[in-house]
Order: sequence, then structure tokens, then C-alpha cells
Amino acid sequence: MITLGEIAKIINADVVGDDNLIISSLSTSSSANGDQLTYIVNDKYKQELIRSRAGAVIINKGLLDDCPTNALVVDDVYLAFAKTTHLFKKQISHSHGIHSSAKIGNSEISKSCVIGENVVIGENCTISANSVIEDNVIIKDNTFIYPNVSILQGCLIGENTVISSGVVIGSEGFGNARDKQGHWHAIAHLGNVVIGDNVTIGANTTIDRGTLEDTQIHDGVRLDNLIHIAHNVVIGQDCAIAASTGIAGSTILGKRCMIGGMVGIVGHLNICDDVIVNAKSTIDKDIASPGIYTGIMPLMSHKKWQNIGMWLLKLDKITKYLNIKLKDLKAK
Repeated sequence: MITLGEIAKIINADVVGDDNLIISSLSTSSSANGDQLTYIVNDKYKQELIRSRAGAVIINKGLLDDCPTNALVVDDVYLAFAKTTHLFKKQISHSHGIHSSAKIGNSEISKSCVIGENVVIGENCTISANSVIEDNVIIKDNTFIYPNVSILQGCLIGENTVISSGVVIGSEGFGNARDKQGHWHAIAHLGNVVIGDNVTIGANTTIDRGTLEDTQIHDGVRLDNLIHIAHNVVIGQDCAIAASTGIAGSTILGKRCMIGGMVGIVGHLNICDDVIVNAKSTIDKDIASPGIYTGIMPLMSHKKWQNIGMWLLKLDKITKYLNIKLKDLKAK
């Protein structure tokens, strides 16, 4: 627990409201309650600020008139948020062996594993050699974990899940804020990873924990080797994703999507159900209709890519124009 005034001193903010308000945690603007702190970056999210029920909000001066609650006023909201996240990061116990508080059903645990504080492991699970299960992780029945897997604090693994060697679940997301001097400040990711039932995860795949809410892998998902899933991504039920694909933060995939190898998916996108994406494609915009998609371009300067992209979009019109001209020539 920490007061609003104490947070203000750490992030160099001006308090508007009750500086003695006790803040229990951070949350998103849409779900925060009276003892939680949230943040609004700019005017684009003004309506979220107006509707927010948070105890306090980190904002810039320009949004102060629209703030319905206590405020921490700063020049750089994202940087202030980055610094604030570290005040709420939970520390792990750094256990050796199996912690005495762990609850383990009739499961097989290798002697070389590390099992943290308050871990719950269900029935008929196998945790193979040199795997690390950090504090407050829950692993449900009939899950098989191969050697050298790391499941970091607070994550949830569903039933009948298979996790191959080298997988890291709950790693820190790639979120950073830059100060005026150009130095980076890491954001502490406070969410978890929630994995559903009947999921398989291939070797050396990495799934980052959410920033404030959870990264989600829904039931029946199949993940190949060497995939990276960033913070706050949601993978819908029964999706299949091939090797070396990377999905940037906060993108949502619908159900039954099939993503080919080495696909790059930009962040903050929405991809509907039943989408197939061919290998090596880049997805840089929402997909609202089911179907098969391909997007492959050779590497070039960004300016040249913009020009080529513009002409590609006009090819159908150019073709129609040329066909009309050709008919006119033949007629003459």
C-alpha cells in the first residue's frame, strides 16, 4: 500500500485531490476502482477518463478539467506510468527445491526442479528436469512439462497442456518509456499469462506477461517452436501458429485462425475468426473478414515502400484505364 502523495514524490507529479488516498494497485482505465491508480496518455482517450471510476489518474495538465477523480499531473504520462509500475511489482521468493507451501497432487516432479511459494500443481502432471515454477503459479491436471521450462510468477496453466523444452511463460514484456535525455525506462509488467485447456506449446517459445491485464492463450491452441507472443496478446480458441512467428503487444486473434511460419503481426490489431495467413506475411492492419491472406514485400527504403504500396492499391484502376485505351486504339 502506498499513498497518492508518496507516489507523486517519486514521479515528480502535482497532486490534485486527496494526497492521503491509499493506492492498492494499478489497473486499466476501464476496470480501475476506488483504491486503484490508472493513467490516460492523451486526448484520444478522454472519454475513458470521463467514465473512469479509478481512485486516481495520471494525466497531463490538458486533461485536468475532464478528470472526475483525484489526479497526478505530469508532463510525460507514459514515463510517469513506467516509473510507477515498479512500485507494485511483486518480488519472488527465490526458492530452492520445492517450497513448503506448494500444494502438489499425485504428480511426478523431477528432483532438479524449483517450485516456488504457494504453487498449486494438480493431478497426473509431470514436471521434468531443471524446470522452474515460480510463486503463485497454478498448473491444472494432466499437464506435461518438458525439461528446462520456466513458468514465472502468477501464471495459470490449464488442463491437458503440453509445454516443450526451453519455453518461458510470463517473461517481462517489451515496454519502455523514454525521458527527455533519450534514456529508456522499463515498464514493470504486472499482469500474468493465462493458458487454457488442451494447449500445446513448442520448444523455445516465449509468452510475455500482460502489462496490467493478462496475456491469454485460449483452449485448444497449437503453438509451434520459436514463437514470440508479446504482452496482452489474446489468442482465440483452436488457433494454430507455425514457427518463428512474432505477435506484438495487445493484438487479438479470433478463433480457429491459422498463422504460417515467420509471420509478423503488428500490435494493437483485431483479427477475426477463421483467418489463414500465409508464411512470411506481415499483418499491419485489422482483418475483419474470414479468408486467406498474404502480404509479402522485399526489403527496401520506407519511402520507396510507401510509393510502391500506393501504386499497388491502384493497379486495378490502372488496368481498367489501359484496357479502355487499348480498345480505343483498336477501334481506330
